Amino acid sequence: MEANAKEKTSRKKKKQSSNKALKTLLIVLAALVAVLGVLYYFVIYREQQRVSIMNGTTFHEGISVNGVDISGMTMDAARAALADSAEKDIASGIHLNFTCNGQSYTADSSCFTITYNTEEVLTEAMGLAREGEYTELREQMMDIKENGREFTLEYTVEPTGVEAFIHTFADAVTIAPTPASYTVRMPAIKESTNAPDTRNLGLVGEAAKEAKLSEESIAITDVRDVFFEFTEAVDGYGVDIPGLMQTVQQRCEALDFGDIEVQMAPIQSDVTIETLKENLVLRGSASTGYRSKRRNEGRCFNLEKACGMVYGKTLLPGEEFSANGILGDRTFANGWKAAPAVISGGADHEDQPGGGVCQIATTTYMAVLYGDYEVVYRRPHSTPSGYPDGLDATINTVTGEIDFKWKNNTQSPVYVFTWIDTVNYSVHCEIYGEPFPATFDEIELSSKLVEELVPGVPEYEVKSSLYSPYWMIKNNAVTGYIYESFKTYKLNGKEVETKSIGNTTYKVHPTRYYVWPGYAGEPLDPQYQLVSDANGNLTLANPTVDPTTGTTTTP
Repeated sequence: MEANAKEKTSRKKKKQSSNKALKTLLIVLAALVAVLGVLYYFVIYREQQRVSIMNGTTFHEGISVNGVDISGMTMDAARAALADSAEKDIASGIHLNFTCNGQSYTADSSCFTITYNTEEVLTEAMGLAREGEYTELREQMMDIKENGREFTLEYTVEPTGVEAFIHTFADAVTIAPTPASYTVRMPAIKESTNAPDTRNLGLVGEAAKEAKLSEESIAITDVRDVFFEFTEAVDGYGVDIPGLMQTVQQRCEALDFGDIEVQMAPIQSDVTIETLKENLVLRGSASTGYRSKRRNEGRCFNLEKACGMVYGKTLLPGEEFSANGILGDRTFANGWKAAPAVISGGADHEDQPGGGVCQIATTTYMAVLYGDYEVVYRRPHSTPSGYPDGLDATINTVTGEIDFKWKNNTQSPVYVFTWIDTVNYSVHCEIYGEPFPATFDEIELSSKLVEELVPGVPEYEVKSSLYSPYWMIKNNAVTGYIYESFKTYKLNGKEVETKSIGNTTYKVHPTRYYVWPGYAGEPLDPQYQLVSDANGNLTLANPTVDPTTGTTTTP
């Protein structure tokens, strides 16, 4: 019995000890769970919530834009809400009411381009309470919810459609100004040449005074007033649309909309004679003299006629100038007179109708080079002809193939004026057009001798009308030359660039003789040289007198 009692007591103590251990374990486990829960809340859950707040795609509660609550909206939803409300409200206040002649005309928001900073505002609003610790973020969100955050849209206004709207009512009451203009002033036709009379046209001011020309010519200070007829601008009246648009622009910049009283007033043209002249300048000019040939009446007549025919020629952009196209065939039937012209490749001369008009081609050619226009086709004279070497040009309608052509390679019309100075015996060409580009303001021309071409051995040509021992000189030897010409571009007096224009070759000719049939190369006796007199009759070039008879030897 006692043994059983002890056993029972022992078992009871073991059970009590076991229960106590279990309770302790449970307490420890509960404490551990509590600790883990606290750790989860403070470490994992709060971090998850912080990340969720930072990466949120909806606006926090309490955010509004122009009074529109966008709490909980996404960016797209907020954009749509603001476009449908705030932006519409702003647009409704953008209008201008024009009062003109007692009538009102309202340009509503459709006449303006309105640019809102909606995207910028929404981006800023979405960025609120997105950075920091969880507790800080929660505090910021609570503050936003309780106290709110109000944003205001800003905007700019451009009157893109207002000018067209103004025209709908202004055109009916506006007389537009007439801009200044000009035309080529054409001289009277001279009966003898049947061409404009260009004599001494370019002599103005002191030059006209020295030449004892008219008081009108002396009073002119701008030679453009000789070549062009300028018409002053005429003011218009009504709505000054450019001026009104300046007011509209200012009102838009100040976001000051409402009423504008349209004032009727004179309207000045932007195009005046002064502005026309700024873009109509003397671009290229040249002159050549004819003093040594002034006594040849036929040549002087041809120069005067040709100057009149070229005078006032206008070339639109891309158009070509053709000397032969303007002057036509030089024939007696067309009113030209006989004057010396180069023949036989520069070896000889003969009178031809229109002789001497090559001087017009040469003068124009140099003016074209000075003006930096494009030379399309040019042939020099066969031999140097008294012009700057390498800078001459010739034309010919006998063969139909020698012409002088150049092109207007600018963006504006070109006006060509050729005139003859009968006081100083010179021919002038002046070309007017747009100013040079900004890269240069002057061109200089120059040439250098590249090579001298020496005549070869004499040549002999049989002339059936001659008989031994009589002979004639067909042409004397002519030395040939090769010149290279250059254009030097300058700006403010300093060289910018020099370009080669190209080479000009003047033909070389040996001495050529006319001899009798059967000539065998024997020396030609000078006493039997024949020449043609003024009437075309043959006579001895070196006549001798017979001392016994006193008579002159004749062939």
